[in-house]
Amino acid sequence: MYYSLVHYPQIDLSKINEFRRKYDPYVDVVDTHITMVFPVPDKIGKDALAEHIEEKLSNWNPFEITIHGLEKAWDHWLFLVLQDGEQEVVKLHDDLYTAVLGPYLRSDIEFIPHIAIGLFVTGEYDLRDPHKTTFDQTGYNEALKEAEALDTGQQCLVDTLTLVEIDDEFRRSRDIQQFHL
Repeated sequence: MYYSLVHYPQIDLSKINEFRRKYDPYVDVVDTHITMVFPVPDKIGKDALAEHIEEKLSNWNPFEITIHGLEKAWDHWLFLVLQDGEQEVVKLHDDLYTAVLGPYLRSDIEFIPHIAIGLFVTGEYDLRDPHKTTFDQTGYNEALKEAEALDTGQQCLVDTLTLVEIDDEFRRSRDIQQFHL
């Protein structure tokens, strides 16, 4: 089992979710979100993790973000990215990846605050080793045209983060605890 910490943006998600239904193989695993802490093994301990999150968030106040724009990630995901509030999300991410979460920071991968909306690979995608993928350029090009029509200029407040428990196969998840900034 794994734990992840996410923000569920309070925006109009109807068109985004419609797009995800077509292009995101994990659409039924977790609702549309911005990841603050990527999946970490449950050996970290739920109580220790929750205590760490509470401690870190006690130093934070809610802040606004604007979701606007598209970007292709190195592992062939299509992201909705932030126009405003990106620096705050990066700082929060970095603040969380200390102490008990420190060993899980992936410093080899740049953290880009985003909402993942589609994956464009041929064959299987392994979340544990995404380097073993082949890009589906044709599928991506077709989907990109559709994605450019999405209403991405939406603002919301980052005031709540949710701890999510994910099964070992990344097939199911459930929200287990909310935290407030």
